[in-house]
Amino acid sequence: MLGDIIPQNKDNTTYYLIEGSPQFPYGKEAWETNHLSISRTMGNAGVTPEKIIDLDKPAPEWVHETLNDDNDPGSNKIYTQRILADELYPYSVRPDLRLRDTLRGQEVSNYVHIRMSSKMKTGAQGGILNVPFVNRFVPTVQVDMNMWIETVIENGKEILQLQYEQIVFFEFDFGNDGGTTSWPHIQVNTLRKIEDIPEEQRKVIEEQFFSTGVNAGAASGCPYHKG
Repeated sequence: MLGDIIPQNKDNTTYYLIEGSPQFPYGKEAWETNHLSISRTMGNAGVTPEKIIDLDKPAPEWVHETLNDDNDPGSNKIYTQRILADELYPYSVRPDLRLRDTLRGQEVSNYVHIRMSSKMKTGAQGGILNVPFVNRFVPTVQVDMNMWIETVIENGKEILQLQYEQIVFFEFDFGNDGGTTSWPHIQVNTLRKIEDIPEEQRKVIEEQFFSTGVNAGAASGCPYHKG
């Protein structure tokens, strides 16, 4: 992947260290295809410019209905119904809203935004190498990455926090029209150094990932396969 720091232009000056907190959309503005787990090739959940889903309101009633050719012509809704009906909604639809909501209540003094992609619109290109099995059945065709390195003020102390959104596009050769479906696999996370994590959360991490016996402090690997 190739990319760069995203600057902010203000008062005829370019800034790479941006004051304040990263800005994420709310309401209907959050329905932005480039960040959704529902791509246009998946029918876009039947959304049109006149019927955009507000991701800060409850999911539409149709996500809990039995759909057929009468109430869902073209199967644009049934293709993505489970994503909107998931208990993690709206994060199941737009995962980076979890980053937005994590920032609520945090005092972020500044941040740096880094954007990378395996497929740039212009200039030098990155690339993806798939193993033969993946390349044959479900090739990965593009990876996009956003990273926000944030300075958080907490208890009078400056803490570095990393938030990221990684989108991997898989291609499946199926669909109502017999075409290719581009399926976004999205990962998001908010990370801190372990010493900057609140004590109650740090205890959970230490119990899961570190030994408590003779070799206390040594990583024990997967928390479900100790010993």
